[in-house]
Amino acid sequence: MKGAAERIDSACAGVEPEYTETAPVRLPPVKVRIAPQDVAAFCRATGGHRRPVEVPLTFPARWLALPDARDLIVRSLGDGFIPVHEAQNFAYEHALQIETDYVLTVEARRTPAPPRLTLRMDIATPQGEVCARLETILRIVPAMKPVG
Repeated sequence: MKGAAERIDSACAGVEPEYTETAPVRLPPVKVRIAPQDVAAFCRATGGHRRPVEVPLTFPARWLALPDARDLIVRSLGDGFIPVHEAQNFAYEHALQIETDYVLTVEARRTPAPPRLTLRMDIATPQGEVCARLETILRIVPAMKPVG
């Protein structure tokens, strides 16, 4: 019986996404609102305070699951590949506020060696003042085929 490491090695052997670095793909700006119930749910899911009074610094990561952002990620991976979280960076100019509207912009760029998808998000007020910049790096790896 093969060990897990051997199965991973054989599943990954010679399988790499075939692409070169691409120009960034930008989504149209998306309006988002930080609702108190969303912050509370995020805090419960991540082990934070039950009644948050501040928006957690990592809260905007949930916007990567918005339909347009999620679709961009899936299209960027290619068939037979999955994203694995490699790194994340949050840089704030101003704290985000509950019950406040923001404009989110998302940019994605693939790089070949090692295969990665880098997502950059800017969060700004409706007046255009940038509050935060986020960067998420996803390693692109072959999906495991079922054993058996």
